[in-house]
Amino acid sequence: MGKEFIPKNFLLETKTASKLYFGFAESLPIIDYHCHIPPKEVALNRKFENMTQIWLAGDHYKWRAMRTCGVNLPLSDKN
Repeated sequence: MGKEFIPKNFLLETKTASKLYFGFAESLPIIDYHCHIPPKEVALNRKFENMTQIWLAGDHYKWRAMRTCGVNLPLSDKN
């Protein structure tokens, strides 16, 4: 079998980093504290239809950035 695309110890540059990750964090869920998904939707384990919904639906910063870059977006109170 060929070389892994992303090795198991990716970004773990020291023995201490590896020990902390594999000994404590590896089995924990990934939690993104800087997202714009309403906490209620996270708590209810909402299933999104696609990545666009997750990435754009509630994030006014991304909508503003797209408008600034000239993307023609529909006017709506949801974005």
